[in-house]
Parts: sequence; structure tokens; C-alpha cells
Amino acid sequence: MKIDSWLVAAVTIALIIAIGCATPSSPTGGPPDEQGPKIIKTVPETGTTNFSRQSIELYFSEFVDRGSLNQAIVIEPGIGISYELDWGRKSVEIEFDRAIPDSTTLIVTVGTDFQDTNGNGMSEPQKIAVSTGPEIDDGSLIGKVRNAESGEGGEGDRILLYREPINLSQKADYIAATDTGGTFRFSYLRQGTYKALWVEDQNRNKMWDRQRERAQPFSQELVELAKGATDTLGTVYKTPFDTTKPVLQGIGLFSSQRLRMRFSENITLTDSASIAITDTLGTFWGDAYPLYILPGERFVLFGQSVKPLSESSSYSMQLSGIEDEAGNPLDEINQNFTGSAQEDTTQQRIIQRNQISGYYPTDPITITFAKPIEGSAIRDSLKVVEGDTLIEKWPNVQIQQNTLILRPQKQWKDGLSYEVRVWDPKIEDYRKFEPDIWHQSQMGILNVAAADTTADNISMQIFNEKSGIRRDTTFADSVNVRNLPPLSYTVIAYQDRNGNNEWDFGQVDPFKAPEPYFIQQDVPVKQNMTGELSIIFEY
Repeated sequence: MKIDSWLVAAVTIALIIAIGCATPSSPTGGPPDEQGPKIIKTVPETGTTNFSRQSIELYFSEFVDRGSLNQAIVIEPGIGISYELDWGRKSVEIEFDRAIPDSTTLIVTVGTDFQDTNGNGMSEPQKIAVSTGPEIDDGSLIGKVRNAESGEGGEGDRILLYREPINLSQKADYIAATDTGGTFRFSYLRQGTYKALWVEDQNRNKMWDRQRERAQPFSQELVELAKGATDTLGTVYKTPFDTTKPVLQGIGLFSSQRLRMRFSENITLTDSASIAITDTLGTFWGDAYPLYILPGERFVLFGQSVKPLSESSSYSMQLSGIEDEAGNPLDEINQNFTGSAQEDTTQQRIIQRNQISGYYPTDPITITFAKPIEGSAIRDSLKVVEGDTLIEKWPNVQIQQNTLILRPQKQWKDGLSYEVRVWDPKIEDYRKFEPDIWHQSQMGILNVAAADTTADNISMQIFNEKSGIRRDTTFADSVNVRNLPPLSYTVIAYQDRNGNNEWDFGQVDPFKAPEPYFIQQDVPVKQNMTGELSIIFEY
């Protein structure tokens, strides 16, 4: 059958149009692509002066996800110029809606949200700077953002920078994001007066929403940047600000007495933790008690009802002494649950022991089991090796619900090692523990001195989270913290300038400077030795 030439031409043209409109993609086959895109060429080149065009072209090393550029591109300073993107196969032209003002250094930043077609992001932000005047601005401001609880920096914290005249109700003139180490840099800045602030910019609109977003100031409200100079903004120690109460999300029964409670976040138990079970009218029905928080899933709590919970009845509960890790108490409980006739099939086993880092000479050793300890088998099978002596009947043993408590005879003996052998029904064998005992001869000293000898009223905390050891003190110049077990510690210090016994992280508007702050992790204290630590406050 003969096909007219006009039909062939029409099909060919349609195919060309379809191919041209399709989103470009990388060819398949070969090793997986794990490299992000790069900007290999710009027109004009970065650093160009007397720039008079209304567009900038970017050329990429590979095919890219075009949609990701919308979130990744930032045009600075914020002078109200809009733009459109005109795409080529491996390029894009940024077309501005009007001319750039005279003597302006324009900065185009492409951030790490920009991806190739395989989802690989750029390894680091790239900047292109051009000037409509005879010279390009080359001032810089650098700084850091650290977590006030860990002292660590992280990627993606956003810092807003305003140039006088400053109006915090408007979009910032410039924005920067921290790298993986928590460091940020503003480049290509004109000389002038600047104000910077760390903002939890949740909606990415380059503004501080005072009603919804947290913000913290740097130690200086304003920085005077000289022409071509590099200055520092210092360090912001951002504070976790958690006022959300944990919520009981669900109650499950593994048997008529065994309860499983799931919370909205990790929880801790205070010494007064308790569970009271009520009927649906709110009348007290009976007690229950916490068994343990599940290791590795610290939002799950197991408990034990003293009386069986009938499958034909509905109940509610009142929990007290339960908090999240920020100290917020449990929110009000508004849910009912039904009892169960299921037989308890939980296998008795060891869950954990207390204070795995070590014990003071009078501390008890507590072993937590999966369910209440019944009978005498676990207690009678307990063995303790004291030095070279095997003691099969340790005289000071107590059982409380699901815990086995070993107390020393007055105190654990100095100069002797201990091995505790506890029967674990699950493995049908002994679990062996060799607890470290911290006697006076094993203690160390940490000498802490302020590098700034003019600093006074320094408040300091030294703690080891795993062991629960914590020391608080105040000093002016230096202090010796004695009787510390040989562990690694976190040291937090601040200069309590207003004397309110808490660290004040400052206020953006009206401006109030943060109190000088210091944090260092993994500070070692060695047995029978004095360690040295110098506190250097970052302003």
C-alpha cells in the first residue's frame, strides 16, 4: 500500500515534537549513578562585572530533575526581581522579569536539594555572582550553629541576614544554610551593617514567623562589615524547645494481667511512677505497676495488673510519674480498653540491669526480668564470685515484682573483683555480669579553668548520661571536681550574668544577647589522676 509523502512528513514532525517535549533522562545500563549533578559552565562566568543582560545560563554535567531546581535556587539580595526558567536538554536559562539595578552584586545559589534524574543531590551548594557595576562585592560573614545539648553541628540549619535598613517583617536580604559540620558562610556582601538570626524556617519563605517559628540571636545584634572584609558572626547554640506532652496512643493486653502501652515519643519513669485502673465510670478498680520500658523502643512500656482484667469489662487507667525525655508530663488519657482471657505466654527472661557503667561501693545491683518473679528458682540459683570465692547463698537479696536486687554486705569490698551469675530461663543458662565498683582509690579529678580570667559566676554541669552521674557547681576562675568515677563526661558551662541559675539563649527582637555558653563531650577522667579542661566561651 502506498503511503502519501505528506503523511510521512506529518508523522516525522509529530515524533520530533514529542521527543523534544519529553523530559530528558540518562541512558540505562552500566554501574549505578551515585554522583550528583554539577554546574560545569555559566554564562556569564561568576565574577563578571558591568553585567547588563537579563538572564543567566547554567549548564549541567548530566540530565537533571527539573522540578527540584525550584526548591534549590535562591536569588539574592531580595530586591523583588522575579524570574522564569527556560530549559534546554542539560541547561537552563534564568530569565529575569526586569533589569537588575545599577551597582548591584546579584548572587544565584543552587543548593543541595537540586538533583539529577536518579535522585542524587548536589554535593555542596554552588554560587554564581555577577555585578552590574564596575566591581563585585566580596565581603563575607561566617558562623556556626551548634546543638546546645550535644555541641554538634548539623546540615540544613537556616540563617537569615538583613542589611540596614532592617525590617524583620520582610523577607531577608540573604539566606545561608549550614553544612554537615554546622558551619555557614555569606559571600559577595557589600560593606554595611548587618543583622543575622537563626530561624526554624519551616515554610522556607526567608522570613521569621514569630507565631510559629523559633529564632535565636547571635551574641552581637549588629555587625559592621568593611569593604572586602571577612568577619565572624560567632556561634548560635540552638536549644531544643519541646513543650509537647507525650500521648498514650494505645493499650494492648498480652494476657488478662499483662499490659503493653505505646506512647507518642520516648518516655522515662520517675520514682513515683504508678498505674491505677478504673472502670468506665472512673471508679477505682485496682492497681497495676510498670515492669520496664522496652530497650530500643523507649516509647513502649510494659505493665502488670495486680488483678485479672475480665474480657467482658471495659477499663480506663490513670498513669502518673511518666514523662518524655524533655520532662513534659503525660497528657490526659481519654481512652478505654477491654480486658482479656488470654493466658500469659510471656517467657521469663532477663531484660536489663541498672547502671551498666559501674557502681559506688554501697549501690545495689538490680536485674530486671520480663515478668514478675515467681517461686524461688531464680533467687536460689543466684551465685556471686567475690575475688576467688564462690558464694552460692548471697545474704542480701530482695525480689520486688519483676526485679532481683543484690545489695552489698555494708559495701562492695575494695580490691576485690565481682562476678554475678543470674539464671536466665530463656536460654536455660547463667547470665554473667562483672560490675565495675568505684572505690575511692579509683576516683579521678577534673580541673576546669576559664580561659577568660575576667569571666565570673560560671555555672557548670558535669554528667555521664548512662551512669546517671551528675555534678553541678559554680566558680569564677577555676575549680577542681573531685571523686569522679573513671568515665567520659559531658561538660556544659555558661556565664550566669543575670543570676537566675539558668542559661538564657537570648532574644531576637527586642535584642537580648545570649549568655556565653560552652559544651564539650567525651571529656575523660582517669583513675587516680587529675585531668585538665579549659573553658573557652564562643561569643
